[in-house]
Amino acid sequence: MKKSTKNTFKKTLLGSAVLGLAMGLGMPADSSAEGYGYAYAYGNDGFDTITPFSRVARLPVVRDQYGMVDHVATYAKVKAAALALARYVALSHDATVLGTNVIKGEDWVLGGTSLACRKTQTCTDTEILKAIIEIPSPEPINPNDSTYLATGTVTAANTKKASVLDFCNEVYAKQALGVSPIVGTSKVVNGYSHTPALPCEVSVWNDDEHIYVDMLDPNAIFSMFFTDVLFSADMLNPAFADAITDLPPQVKSEIRAVVLHAMNEFDDKTKVSDKALGPKYKSMAEVVDVVANSPYQSPYKHVGYTKVDGAAFTAADSLAATQAIINTMSIHGTATEGVHPTIIDAAGNTLDSILSTGSSWRSARATPMTLPGNNHVVEACSPKYAKMAMSTGLHHVNALPCEVTVQIIDRDGNGSTETLVVSYLDPHFMLNALFADITEEQKIAFAAIPGNIMNDLQKVVAAALDVNSGMALNPGVQISYNMLPY
Repeated sequence: MKKSTKNTFKKTLLGSAVLGLAMGLGMPADSSAEGYGYAYAYGNDGFDTITPFSRVARLPVVRDQYGMVDHVATYAKVKAAALALARYVALSHDATVLGTNVIKGEDWVLGGTSLACRKTQTCTDTEILKAIIEIPSPEPINPNDSTYLATGTVTAANTKKASVLDFCNEVYAKQALGVSPIVGTSKVVNGYSHTPALPCEVSVWNDDEHIYVDMLDPNAIFSMFFTDVLFSADMLNPAFADAITDLPPQVKSEIRAVVLHAMNEFDDKTKVSDKALGPKYKSMAEVVDVVANSPYQSPYKHVGYTKVDGAAFTAADSLAATQAIINTMSIHGTATEGVHPTIIDAAGNTLDSILSTGSSWRSARATPMTLPGNNHVVEACSPKYAKMAMSTGLHHVNALPCEVTVQIIDRDGNGSTETLVVSYLDPHFMLNALFADITEEQKIAFAAIPGNIMNDLQKVVAAALDVNSGMALNPGVQISYNMLPY
C-alpha cells in the first residue's frame, strides 16, 4: 500500500472512531481534550472510501490459435496459479525473498496445513492442495460443453469453482485476537470474539477476459468487524490508536507483496492491480449503520455453554467440541459429505430432517484450523448456498465459506474457563454488508437465505454438542458485546 494511502487510512480511523467515541461519551464533537485535538479534527471528512474486496493481480486467459478463449485450459491455469500461490506461502521465508522492509511480521503461512508444515515449511503438494478450498458457482467451466449446450444444465464435472486460500500470520493474528498487546500492555478488547473475521482470504478465479487474484481488504475488514475496538476507550491512547491503525494497511501491503511475487514467478504477464471491489462505504457513519441494522447489532453471534456439573472446560474439551461439530457437519471430500445421520431426538429423527432442503452442509476441512490463543475455526460450506452467493458475482467469493469458531473463556473472571463459546459470522450481516452491491431484485430473492443458513448452522452445532461431544452441557446462552459507539 502506498504511504499516502496508509496515512489516509490512519487519519480515517483515528478521526472518525475517536470522534465517535467522544460523542458516545457525551463529549463535544469539537473537543480538544489534551493530546487528541489532531484526531477530532478529521471527523468523517477524512474517511477514505473502503470496499470489502480488493483486486491484487490479473493474469491472461489461455487462447487458442485463433485467439479464442480456451475455457478448459484457462480453468486449468486458474488451478495451477492457485497451487503456485499456495506453494509459495507454504514453502517460502517471506523476509528472505521480499526483504524486511516489506515483511514486518513473521512469515505468512497457509491455513489448513499441519503444524509441522507451517513450522518447518516442508509441506507436500498433497497437503498444500488440500488446503485450497474450492467454492462452487452456478457457472460452467466450459460454456461450449455439449451437455450444457443441449440442456442448459451445469454438470458436476463442468462446475466452475473459485480457489480460496487462507493466509495466516502469527504476529498479526495474535494482535487482532487480543493474544498479544497492540502496544505496552493494551490488547484488543474481547479479542477472541473477532475470530470468525479471520484469517485473511485470497481467491483465484476467472471469467472470459482474465484470471483474477482478489483478497478481502484488511482495511475494510478491520473497519467493519472491529468496530468495538475502534470505539473503545483504548483509542484515546495515541500510541494504541497509532499501532492499531497501522496494522490493517501493513497486513494488506504484505499480502499484496506475497501475491504479486508468486504470480509474477508463475506468469511474467501478470498485471498489477489495486481495484476496489464490492459495496462502497464512504463514511464511518455508513459502517456503523450497517452494524446497527444487523439482527444482533454485530457481525457475530456468540453462544456460551457451561457444563452441567459446573466444571471448567479444558483445552482438550474445546478441541473435542470443535471436532464434534466438524464430524456432525460431515467432511468435504469424503463418501459421506453432506449427509448428517445424527439422531437428534427420542423419535429417531435425524439432523438431516430439520436442515433446510438440499443444503448438504459440510466442513471444508477434516480438522479445525486453529488460530493463536487456541481459537478453533470450522469453515462450513453448503454447495446450494455457495452457488446462490456466487451467482451475484464471483468477486464475492472471499466472503465464503461460513465460519464457526470455538473458544473457552473465563467469563466470570474467577480464573476458571467455565464457558465454551461458539461464535458465528452472522449471515444477515454478511449479506447486508459485504453483498450490498447486489441488485434490489437479488436482495429480495435472497431475503430468507441468511436466516436459513444461521438456523442450519445452529442446528448442526446443537446436535454436535448435545449428541456427539461426550459432554453434558447446559443450554446455550447468547453473549453480546457492544460493537457500537453508544
